[in-house]
Parts: sequence; C-alpha cells; structure tokens
Amino acid sequence: MNTAVSPLSFESNTPSPARAGGAIRTWGARVGKSIWRVLEVSGQARAQRHLLDFANECERLQPNLAKELRAASRQGPMS
Repeated sequence: MNTAVSPLSFESNTPSPARAGGAIRTWGARVGKSIWRVLEVSGQARAQRHLLDFANECERLQPNLAKELRAASRQGPMS
C-alpha cells in the first residue's frame, strides 16, 4: 500500500493583485492619453474656427489683421 502524498499544482488563471494593479494603471494611462488627445484636437479645431470667425469680422475694417488671423489659423497649435 502506497501512502505517499504528492502536492497538486493548482495554477490560477487570475493575475496576482500586483499584476492586476499594473495592468489597470497601464490601461488607465492609455485611456487618459487618448482622452487628452481628443480634447487637444477638439480645442485646436475650435480655436481655428474662432480665428476664422474673427478674421471675417475684421475683414472690412482691418484687412491686414484678417489676413494674419487666417494665416495663424492654418499654422496649427502654437508651441
């Protein structure tokens, strides 16, 4: 009669809390960057529309300013 006991290896498919936390932080960082990029693009488009609207308002009285505003709207974001 054999009474030897061997331990069974139970490997869980669930990640350890440290790995899960790291994965959540990585996912959160990616989501945050994506949201920030959408906000940047949206803000740039809005600023461009405002510049063009202002250029149209200035056209009659200050054509040089209107020309500069249109040029600035085509340049994109300032650094």
